[in-house]
Amino acid sequence: MGKVSNQLTGTASGKVGNLVYRKVKNGVSIVYPYNPDRKKPDTPAVIESNKKFALANKFAAAINDSKLLKTIWRRQRNIKGKSAYNKIHSYVSQYVYDDFLGKLTYILPAGIYNAINSFKHNDDSITVTILPSEELLKNIKGPFTAIFMLYLNSPASKRKGQKVFEHNAYLTVEKEFSSHNFKAGKLAKITSQKFKNQFRIIDEYRRVRVFLTLVFDSVSDKTMWTYNMAYTYKGVELDMEYDEKIKEENLKRQKAAKKTKPSPKVFRLR
Repeated sequence: MGKVSNQLTGTASGKVGNLVYRKVKNGVSIVYPYNPDRKKPDTPAVIESNKKFALANKFAAAINDSKLLKTIWRRQRNIKGKSAYNKIHSYVSQYVYDDFLGKLTYILPAGIYNAINSFKHNDDSITVTILPSEELLKNIKGPFTAIFMLYLNSPASKRKGQKVFEHNAYLTVEKEFSSHNFKAGKLAKITSQKFKNQFRIIDEYRRVRVFLTLVFDSVSDKTMWTYNMAYTYKGVELDMEYDEKIKEENLKRQKAAKKTKPSPKVFRLR
């Protein structure tokens, strides 16, 4: 490996012939021979780690696309990361599995907790039903923005005609409301605007999780928001199958550990 500094024509980076240049700070490049035979390890642990990282990336990107969600995440000082994207990625990494997003996930880490009671959809719109919490009723005063996010996982088939279904996909919709009719003890339905045939895709997936957050200015003129744990609309049986699989794997590991455990040393005095 070599080091190149004081470059007159700029900082070198990338592959040039049989050499690879990597740019570092202060106009310096590190150079080392190109190795075409270098391979990444493909052990099961590495493959699983890569899948989890890719899934966390996709979740972070989906949330980061919303200006409101991005702003809220950026304000979170107790979560690791300089940017909103990095904070989201750092947070969600604990809730992703090798090929799906866990049921304990949130799209916002704090705020006024308000669970989802039910979810329904047709081809053109979605509706989420909530029971407004006492804290929400105490703080919300008028206009609010509803952010719906749907997580779609495990399509029943990979293709339908020309349409190819991703294994993990997200649908995000935002709608502004000029007022609310939330009342204590009464269920409230929040419906998205209509998008022709855009929600038909929900029927193609075996696991669907629903998130909803309401962003509003409070009675004290502070920006506040609600959050909820993922509401599993479809896929409860898939979660149960996975939980059972993990339970069986843990039992096997425990049995294997007992077999390999060395016998305790015995000291006898005669």
